[in-house]
Amino acid sequence: MSNLVHYIYTSAATHPMSKMELAELLENARTNNKKINVTGILLYLEGTFFQVLEGEEDVVKPLYELICMDPRHGQVTTIIRESIAKRTFGEWTMAYSFVSDEELDTILDAKGAHGNRHSVSNLKEGRARKLLNAFSQGRWRSHLVTRISPTAEA
Repeated sequence: MSNLVHYIYTSAATHPMSKMELAELLENARTNNKKINVTGILLYLEGTFFQVLEGEEDVVKPLYELICMDPRHGQVTTIIRESIAKRTFGEWTMAYSFVSDEELDTILDAKGAHGNRHSVSNLKEGRARKLLNAFSQGRWRSHLVTRISPTAEA
């Protein structure tokens, strides 16, 4: 019996990631995820990550535990961990999108308190679901890419 899950979390990079570092991280994730049938999405915004991992619980859980120990980031915060009926990002071993402050504000329909911009590092479940939905359907899905060039604008 299948136990398909998704883990949704945020974390803070230990240093600003260059395009080259992001391209390498994504290439490694895609290669490894393909081997273990994990799919998902990675968003990067000003030193913070928002990631969705999808797959069988007995595969995703140990992968997530490894990711939590990765020295390239810290402050890993699990937002949602639940069973799902089907994959949202099943066609991608790891889709990627750079998200600007303005795009994040548009997706979440507001600015933070007192005009401060949102940060993916402090998303609560409701806002995380809104972000997930924005990239699972509609115009934001077209922002997802399978490759980033280390020399291209991220």
